[in-house]
Amino acid sequence: MTIHKVVGVLVLISLIGGCAQTPTKDDLSSKITSTIENKETVAIKTVTKKESKAEIIEQIIVESGLDDIIEQLPDLVAMHLDQQPIPSINKEQNAKFRENLVLANDPEKVKKVVTNHFNSHYDAQRFPEFLALLKTPLAQKMTALEIEMQSAQAQQAMMQQGNIIMGQLSSDRLALVRKLDEVTESTAIAVDMQMMMATIIMSNQNRLVPAAQQMSKTQLAQTLEQIQLQSVFPAQQFINLSMAYTYASISDDELNEYIDLYQTEIGQWSIKLARNAMAKMSEVIATDFSQRMENDFVANNSL
Repeated sequence: MTIHKVVGVLVLISLIGGCAQTPTKDDLSSKITSTIENKETVAIKTVTKKESKAEIIEQIIVESGLDDIIEQLPDLVAMHLDQQPIPSINKEQNAKFRENLVLANDPEKVKKVVTNHFNSHYDAQRFPEFLALLKTPLAQKMTALEIEMQSAQAQQAMMQQGNIIMGQLSSDRLALVRKLDEVTESTAIAVDMQMMMATIIMSNQNRLVPAAQQMSKTQLAQTLEQIQLQSVFPAQQFINLSMAYTYASISDDELNEYIDLYQTEIGQWSIKLARNAMAKMSEVIATDFSQRMENDFVANNSL
């Protein structure tokens, strides 16, 4: 599932200091080509009713790549704060800020939030269909390529060849890449996660700086709005590059089939499900982090 690329965007785009850097239950195959229709409808029937609700949810988290994203969150936030420590506060406060944010992104706790969200929004028809979609040969093939791209070596190679890759991309291929981005809402999800990180970090760092340097609620909201506006284009550029590089071995026909797969009713529903789950995840992380900050700084009169 193309949601893997969200992490790559966050790794390469700065979040701090103002830098821009998942309907109706229609027939699953109603919007796709006959090739995909035959292949994917057969695959859907492989999801047996014997699988429990909990088993289906767990498989979706694994097959969609959400578990990969969740596991990477602590290292991701630590990397950002190591690269850009908060100005105007001392090393001890920076270290505690970092520790609290890493703890708020604890993979076990975050995965429980996502599991609970899926459990509370469980649909006995759609969830098995979503799992079946993720288990189709085409989706499995694409997800394998996406996971492979998460290594540091692959990311580095992609960035080193970025200009060449995009320069050699035909206009037809670029149109397919942009269509896949649009259909899967990859850029939108990336910006959502980026703004989650920016909001959490900036809101809490604002509480640590001297009173004279603190932004008002209006100033903070305006700053975050500006960051969001400045984030869309670089996020889209990176998503397009990542898709072009990741799917370089995939033919135009297969890429079209992948787009068709996510244009199905269940495909679009699944993207909104994942996006909403990540929004809930962000909300819980922010609340956890704020409470930790309250306990460590406010209660101890450290501000």
